[in-house]
Amino acid sequence: MADRDNRGSDHHEDADRPGEARPFPAWFTASRYTHRIAVEILQHGPISRVALARRFNLTQGAVSRITNDLTHLGVIREAGTLLQADEPGRQDGRKLSPSSVGRPQQALVIRREAKTFIGINLHGGTALATATDLACRPVGRSHSHHIRQRSPGQVVRMLSDLTQDCVREISQAGLPSPSGLAISLGGRAEGDRVVTYAPFLHWSEPVNLASEMENTCDLPCLVFNDLDALALYEGWFGEGIGLDRFALITMGSGIGYALSEHGVPVSSPDEGFGLIGHQLVDPDGPVCYLGHRGCAQCLTTGSLAEQYSHAIGRAASLDRLVKDLEEDMPQAETLLNLTGYRLGVLIALVANVALPDKVLVGGETSYLMKRCIESVRKGTASFRHSQMVEVPVKIIDGDWLRWAQAPAARAIARYLQGPEEADKPE
Repeated sequence: MADRDNRGSDHHEDADRPGEARPFPAWFTASRYTHRIAVEILQHGPISRVALARRFNLTQGAVSRITNDLTHLGVIREAGTLLQADEPGRQDGRKLSPSSVGRPQQALVIRREAKTFIGINLHGGTALATATDLACRPVGRSHSHHIRQRSPGQVVRMLSDLTQDCVREISQAGLPSPSGLAISLGGRAEGDRVVTYAPFLHWSEPVNLASEMENTCDLPCLVFNDLDALALYEGWFGEGIGLDRFALITMGSGIGYALSEHGVPVSSPDEGFGLIGHQLVDPDGPVCYLGHRGCAQCLTTGSLAEQYSHAIGRAASLDRLVKDLEEDMPQAETLLNLTGYRLGVLIALVANVALPDKVLVGGETSYLMKRCIESVRKGTASFRHSQMVEVPVKIIDGDWLRWAQAPAARAIARYLQGPEEADKPE
């Protein structure tokens, strides 16, 4: 499917042996600082060599040698000049000396058009795919298929069709053939390859989805838990850039939670099984399917629809709740504010235990929380000491495209940092 002749250093001889796992490629192998500086330029460019030297406590000579190597490798390029006083790289709070203020510096940026990737997210009954550049920006439009048949072979064929759509779009844009493919799903994938738990797919045996896709698509492939993929996307390209630690809570058909350190999700053998979905948020709340009263399952889409049905005395969907909110129906507003308060309690629990710099809230119904942010704050404050600082909360975009970009982001991290560094914090 991919043009093997154009892959250059991405090609591995192991890929020619059928049935063998293909090592996911790294763009280059160099010192740890070389990889870290490439990531810094990706996330914070345009940035100068002076700012990079200050950021990593290196001499300007050392940074010049590293950036010259990255330029030679085609990873970065110069993009005009910027004023040292205005660039985003200064984070230490110190003032510039008068002699350096306003001094022009060469701006360095990542060559985001140099490489492309494909990300696919499996969610419920839909698979959504997008092609991205090296900065995880979409190339063209997204592509989706409804998951009608869920056997491993049929899912692989469907995912291969989506991959082919993205490869075609990359070619039409005149960009290089994809360097890798990454898939995310609700569940677990051991070794970033073998799906061992994916309840919505109803697979009874482990499936080496990465190998199946590599054999079908001729692209190196990785498979991730979707929430961990989204956490890395936010840490590298979204609202978590520059934060030492942030927590991510998602609201939708389930309740998701991930913790990120220095832009990398904290790994756990329990990820994918639902870490906070049954934490108590309201002792007077509804009973979940496991018999817990008032656990975080009351924030899910199914529970919200059920609660609203009880409130108005007839069967109602989530869409009905949303429509009634738009019409300012009092029962809808009451449930919304109660949901916001309960979310605030969950945020307080996470903040008190994990001590994040910020809590991000995403998922398909998170946008509703923007309408009741004061209720969210009240719920959080009710379980925090009065002298504690207010927990910074950000409601992130719930667009499903973000979930397809997320696995591509993890592939980019692996590609730019190499397998040993990509999935561990600094």
